[in-house]
Amino acid sequence: MTATNIAAPARATTRDTAATGQVIRFADVGKQFEGGVPAVKDLNLEIRDGELLVLLGPSGCGKTTTLNMLAGLEQPSTGQLYFNDRAMNNVPPEERDIAMVFQSVALYPHLNVRDNIGLALKTRRVPRQQIAERTAEVVGILDIAPLLNRRIHQLSGGQRQRVAIAKALVRRPQLFLLDEPFSSLDAALRRQMRSELVRIHREVETTMVFVTHDQEEAMAIADRIGVMRSGELIQLGPPLDVYRTPRNLWVAQFIGAHPVNVVDASLTPNGAQLLPDGAWATGIPDPVRSIVDGNTSGGKFLIGIRPEHLSVAPANRPPDGNGWQAEVYTRQILGTDILYELASNGHLLRAVTPTSQLFDIGDPVAIRFDWTDAFVFDPESGDALV
Repeated sequence: MTATNIAAPARATTRDTAATGQVIRFADVGKQFEGGVPAVKDLNLEIRDGELLVLLGPSGCGKTTTLNMLAGLEQPSTGQLYFNDRAMNNVPPEERDIAMVFQSVALYPHLNVRDNIGLALKTRRVPRQQIAERTAEVVGILDIAPLLNRRIHQLSGGQRQRVAIAKALVRRPQLFLLDEPFSSLDAALRRQMRSELVRIHREVETTMVFVTHDQEEAMAIADRIGVMRSGELIQLGPPLDVYRTPRNLWVAQFIGAHPVNVVDASLTPNGAQLLPDGAWATGIPDPVRSIVDGNTSGGKFLIGIRPEHLSVAPANRPPDGNGWQAEVYTRQILGTDILYELASNGHLLRAVTPTSQLFDIGDPVAIRFDWTDAFVFDPESGDALV
């Protein structure tokens, strides 16, 4: 698929027909279902005009319920949803100028691709010539012209998703909602569709809210990520900000291609002792010591070290500073990287290195980390201290 099909006039046409930009705001919104189960709790969230916001979290965290409240499929139990200054709690879906794409593709098997795309416009009595023009526009954006005369059963999974997106975009909505639309596709096709979605968003400049439980997917496509857990919005920000400065231990563990190393630590007069048995002695920067000493009980804290920030060297070349000895326990070659599990005094730590750093199972190694790459958490609350 190429971007050469996308003409600048088509982009302008799509955006020019929309009303002036709108800001969407959740103000203390809660949703509780029968039986008293709170699905969303006191949600305060502003969605910027034209952004691609990803709601990320595990199953049952409230992200799809939040999407359904945006769509008008669910009404808030408490609080207020606004589109600009208009209160939307009781506004029906058909008056919200939205379009949705779900995991299960909602296409009509008895119609061909062209008629599927144009059906919503036809039912609204849009003139035939205008339907043809708008269909041609989205077909060009999605590069599906060769599919127009095919029936749905003649399409692959990825082609069906493109048609579903075209069917939604042809209406030129101000708000485009996507509920895990790629989760049923294989890994290679998911990556391709993510790239396509980013390109489409740039072309049509429509506000998009995308729901997923896949943190890799969220990191790949989002302008901002809203991380949700148990009905609450835990952290909101650009992908790299969420990755580099997680608000708490749970976010640090949830975000990342490989699980973060969580190491018990305690202050000592000369630095810190790491691992539950305190076997790894290390220095500690004065600013980190001051924060830990002033915000924790008894100088106990947790260190989070992402595997890519744990340095590994041959044991005959001991690291400087806060180095420690370990042994290669397992090895997974991931293509350009290698994921190691390293055993140290009965504890396992994970490290990701380039393939140029090749060690065999059982090799003794020296490991270290830089405090500038480490997270420091309160062991009781899990909140980030540094």
